[in-house]
This record gives sequence, C-alpha cells and structure tokens, in this order.
Amino acid sequence: MKVSLNWLSEYVDISVDSKKYSDMMTMSGTKVETIEEKGQGVKNLVIGQIKEISPHPDADKLIITQIDTGADKLVQIVTGASNVSIGDIIPVAIDGAILPNGLKIKNGKLRGIDSNGMLCSGDELGIESKYLNEKSKDGIMILDEEFKVGQDAVEALGLKDTVIEFEITANRPDCRAILGIAKESSATLSCEFKMPSTEVEAQAASQIGTRVEIENKDLCPRFVVREVRDIVIKPSPQWMQQRLISFGIRPINNIVDITNYVMAEFGQPLHAYDLKKLNTDTILVRNAVEGEKMTTLDGKDYTLDKDVLLITDGGRPIGMAGVMGGENTQISNDTKNILLEAALFDADSVRLTSRRLGIRTDASSAFEKGIDIQRQRLAIDRAAHLIEKLGAGRVVSDIIDTYEEEYKNPIIKTEVSFINGLIGEELSKETISDILESLFFKVGIYGDNIEIVIPPERLDMTIREDVVEEVARIYGYNKIQSKPVVAPVKQALKSKERLFADKLKKLSKENGLTEIQTYSFISPKNLEKANIEDEKHNDILKLLNPLGEETSVMRTTLIPGMLEVAATNLSHKNDNFAAFELGNTFFKGHDQLPREEKSLIAGIYGPKEDFFTAKARLEGILKGIGIKEAKYEAQSENKTFHPGRCAHVSCKNKHIATIGEIHPKVLENFGIKKRLYIFEINIEETSRVADLEVHYSPVPRYPAIEKDIALVVDKDLQVGSLEEIIKKYGKKNLESVKLFDIFQGDQVGENKKSVAYALTFRAKDRTLTDDEVNKIQDKILTQLEIEAGAKLR
Repeated sequence: MKVSLNWLSEYVDISVDSKKYSDMMTMSGTKVETIEEKGQGVKNLVIGQIKEISPHPDADKLIITQIDTGADKLVQIVTGASNVSIGDIIPVAIDGAILPNGLKIKNGKLRGIDSNGMLCSGDELGIESKYLNEKSKDGIMILDEEFKVGQDAVEALGLKDTVIEFEITANRPDCRAILGIAKESSATLSCEFKMPSTEVEAQAASQIGTRVEIENKDLCPRFVVREVRDIVIKPSPQWMQQRLISFGIRPINNIVDITNYVMAEFGQPLHAYDLKKLNTDTILVRNAVEGEKMTTLDGKDYTLDKDVLLITDGGRPIGMAGVMGGENTQISNDTKNILLEAALFDADSVRLTSRRLGIRTDASSAFEKGIDIQRQRLAIDRAAHLIEKLGAGRVVSDIIDTYEEEYKNPIIKTEVSFINGLIGEELSKETISDILESLFFKVGIYGDNIEIVIPPERLDMTIREDVVEEVARIYGYNKIQSKPVVAPVKQALKSKERLFADKLKKLSKENGLTEIQTYSFISPKNLEKANIEDEKHNDILKLLNPLGEETSVMRTTLIPGMLEVAATNLSHKNDNFAAFELGNTFFKGHDQLPREEKSLIAGIYGPKEDFFTAKARLEGILKGIGIKEAKYEAQSENKTFHPGRCAHVSCKNKHIATIGEIHPKVLENFGIKKRLYIFEINIEETSRVADLEVHYSPVPRYPAIEKDIALVVDKDLQVGSLEEIIKKYGKKNLESVKLFDIFQGDQVGENKKSVAYALTFRAKDRTLTDDEVNKIQDKILTQLEIEAGAKLR
C-alpha cells in the first residue's frame, strides 16, 4: 500500500527523514518496500494564466501566448499545445526551472520568436494521464479557478512529497488504511496521533426520508445512512486530488472523491446514491432471486444467483453488497440530493460474489480482508464533515443505524511474567503498559496479572501470544538479547514402526542402494503406463483441487515414481542405478477416509546387474531383519513385470515382497532402454514375520562334513521346492544348503537342467560319522526322486 507522507503528517508528526522513518517502521513490524521521493530539486514552477493568444507567423502548429505569472509584466511563451485558450490557468516553467523529470528550462527562441518558459503538461509534472481530467489528458494541464496566479506550483499542486510503499500482512487489515499506518507510526515514533475531525454541523432538516430493512443480519451486521441535500457537483480541491493520486485512486468529482478519500483514510468503503433515482423510500438488503439481472456502475450486465447479497430500493437492485454500485442510481452532474451509505458485509459473502462474477474492486478487497463493526459510523461522519468543509452540500442531521447492540471490546488476560518469559527480557510493568497504550490498548495491571482491552480495529488480537508479539516489536527486536535456550529436553522415544522403518533404510544403504524421495501425488496416466491393474489399485483417491493432471491422484504403489526416477537418471547418462524409497501408499478406507500403507521399493539397472543381483540385495535386507527362510514363487499375472522373471516372496504364509524384471512394454512407456529390476517390500506384513532379536550361537565345537550333489530335474521346476525337500529330510544335522550351479545342455537331456547344491552337515553334541551322513544323504536323494522326480547326475 502506498502512503503519502504529506497526507500522513496530518495525523502524526514525522520528525525524522524518510529513510530513518522507513527503517523504524520496518523494525517495528510494518515493512517498507520502496521510498519514492517526488519533486526533489524542482524549482521556478509557478501558476500562470493565459491572457493573450496569437498565431506564430512562421509555424502553423505553434501559437504565441502571453502569460500572467504574477510578475510585473507578461511572459511570452511559444507552445504547440492545442487544448489551451485565453483565461486558462496553467502550470508554467519560467527561466531557470527544473522539472520533476530533471529537464531544465531556459529562455530561447522558437522559429525566430522569443519563448521565455514552457507551459507544462501533467506528464512533465510527473502526473500520469489516467489521473488527469479530460481537458488535460492530451496537452497542457488545465487547472481549476481555486489556484492563484503567481503561486508556487510545486506547493499548490503538491508535487513535492515522499510516497512510501508498505507491505501489509494479511493479519493487519487495519493497516490498509492511512489511519492504521498513522497509529503504527505514532507507536513507533512515540509521537501523538491526531484523529481527523468527524464533526458535522448538519445544516439541513433533521428528519431523514429513507428507511432501511435487512433480511439477513448475519450477512449485513450494520448499515448506516445519511442524507445530503443541495449537492453541488464539481472537481474536488487539488490537495484532495493529489492525495488520492498518491494512493492510486483517480479523482472524479467532489462527492466520489470524498467517499474514496474516506475509504483510504479509514479503510471503510462508502457509496453514494442519487436520491431522485430511488423508486421508493426504502432500502432493502436481501439475497438476489435466481436469475435476477443488474447493471453495475461500469455499464456491465450481470445475471445473479441466490447467493449474491443485494442492496435494493425496495424492488430493483441498486448495488451488489460490498462489491459495486448499480448504474441506475449513480451520481451525475445534475444530482441534487444523495443518500450516503457505510455498511459492514460478511467477508465470505463478498468474496463469493466477487469470485463468481469476476468483479474485483477496492471495496470488495477491503471487506474480504476484514473491517470492524465500529468503523462505519466514524467513516460516514467523516464523509459528512468533508462534504460540509468543501461546500459540496447540506447534511441532514438524522442518521439511520441498524446496529442496536452495545459494542463490547474484546479483553485478553495474561501475566507480566508470561510476556517477559516469551520475550526473554525483564521489562517492567510500566514499560509493558506504556507500549500497549501507545498501540491504543487500554491496560490494567494487578500484581503480575495484566488485562488488555482491545480496540475494535485490531481484529488480529485474539490470544495472549498476540500481546507478547506487540510488546516485542515495539520494544524492538534489535534490543532483545540473544540467550541460550535452557530447558529440560526429553528424548522422544521412537515407535516400533518408526524403528523398523529406520532399520530397513539402514539395511538398504548397506546393500548398495541410495535413498530417493518422490511425490505422494501422481498422474493416473503413470499407473496406466506401468500396467498397474491389481484390484487393490482400482479405487484410487482423487484430489479435489489438484495442482494439475500430473499430481491429481494419490499413489497406490511406489513403482511409477521409481520408473520416472530411473528414466530421468538414464536420460542424464547415468549408466549405473541402484536406488530405494520408503514411503506411504494410499487407499480408500472406511467412510471414504484415506488408509495408508508403507512400502519400500528398490530399482536397479546397470551393466553388471541382473535378477540375481537384485535378489541378493533383497535377501541382504531380509536377513538383516531376521528373515532367513523366505520363499520365492514365480508368477506371471503381474503385467508390470516380465512374464517368467517375477516372483512373489513370502514367509510364514505372508506375502512380504515382489521382485522381478520390468516388462519391456512398461520400459518403453517410460522411455527406459535398459533392463530394470525392481523389488517392493510390504512393510506391514514384513514386520509381522521379522525377528529383530539378536540370537547368540556358540562357535561349533565339532567338525562339519560337506557333500556336493548334482540333480537332473525338469527345467521348469523351481529350485526352491528342491531346497524345501532337502531341508525337510536333512533335519537337525543339516546345517546349510547352498545352490552353486545351474546347467542346461545336451549332456543332461532336452527340457532338463542340472542343479548342484553344497550340503553342510554338523552335529552339536558329537562328531558325525561318514555312515551317518551317507544315510541322511541317501534319504534326501530318495525323497527328491519321489517328490520332485530328481535324479542324481
């Protein structure tokens, strides 16, 4: 928000330069964005009046003017302006002038004729054309009769000023008004705040001729109106126009400018209706009828719905509450009597109307951010005061105000010790009280207890921590000493689930995997590209307000994310990839609430990587959590994986993981031109069969006997089934079984393969004999032939 220091100085005495002031305001919590010094170094600009105009003898587009500048004789100036005439009052740059843009003016000649200055346009004075009246937009700036010939134009036009732009946070809507900044300045500079006058003489008759009815007071808690009669429409004075321009508002006429001026001062939108254009003497605030139509001040037509709050003249709409007035009651040059309105409308209602209809105004912005319920009466009285001060009309003394309740200021109770405890300083009661009173709070201190009465405009003050912040920022954050935090620290114990997840991460890193993290939101197209067709993944959770299609659903598997990461690494010429992610997946639970499951996924590719290196990493992780008897079952139903190169991993009849090579079609969908191996661990199921306890086994006292066997079996037989038979009949004296070779060739026959195992036998209580081991081995071989058709090679 931009604030003119000339305007602000009416309410507070700013005794420091603009740089010092800006630094102090920033340090007290009202951040300054920019400082714009206007009119610095400008001189020799005066108000003049054109007395004579004659054509230039040698140039058709030039004229010779004689200007009264208050000096003893007229000043001759040659100009090409086409919008000037005799009697016009204009700004004049005389010999030696320096303009706001740095241009220097000296006496000279134009086409052989003496020209002793320059008539100035708004642009040359640093005033944008959008703020000028119609006569001044395309040429020299034409001024009103209020200006006196010979006046210093810099002072008369308010060209010398400092405009400071503040960054106003969302929690301080009161500071979006000049008076809010003035109060902050008063507290920061420790100077007096001067409230602008709201006194009204009320010269007109005492009885107002309008009634006000409100159908829903929740949407319109307060509605205040005053009548003004014998209106005289004319331009507002230059000082008011210049202040509005500094605030970013275009001057229009005295009545409209006054309502805008008060809105800038108080932050309260006002609206004026032409009384003659009202069809009845009743103002009715109601919701629109579905399909009702209205034309706004900017000439646009709107079709309304029942959620739009309207101001009506008892029948037709004359304004959208808090957004924009209607064209049918707008002020015109022949307006004689007006109805002035200051109301409070529900922020959500205004926001809904503004958004649905695509109308954004200063008024709607103010209501959306928050206005207190005490500001309406002050603002309408201030507008009435200015109308009388500028001679724009006679104010009726009677007022209609629908707010009948007694306003009670909010009260926050706290303790001096609490304030000092959070700030970290030992401020006295008097210091705390002085700071809060400088911010216009009323303070009562009773021992350590403190009671703060909150002014109505401070909508941000709701809890006692807010009070602490106010004290700290005005005291000065730079004065608060840095101290070490001294407090007992209790180490939060991690849950079993968290400890288990941390263990899996550690084991993954120990097995050569690098941790990655992907978004929980994914594109439904990525599920299709990954051929995810399991019923579990069909009922996905969709976001109501996604950032885009690529993040529109919650992930039900970590596979698409891993595929995208692998594709990205491959595109960056990373030929070796081994990564893992531990994260949540999401499914619909009871009552449509999300249900979460944790998974760990690993993705691997590289010149030395294959199914078995991926399996080795998986086994390394599983063994680290005490799972040594995992069972692998080939499966080809999962279309994400290559048929015949995928396995379900189970333990104690629980499915704990899936491992396999990604299907070539899926790889093609993601632009991956290498074989990619993935395993995904179901953490919840795995935790149920894991054994994290460390078991001690003494060093064997007796020697082991090792035997190698090579079996010829059907090539489609899973070696896991052979291992189960060997372990079953090897019983307690079989210490280990290790597969060390698989061979296929003519030597073993068609559709056959040779599988070789190393068997280790050992007894805990004695040394086994060869006969004992041979009997066990013979039993194993017999059962292998019976149950699996395996023959010793």
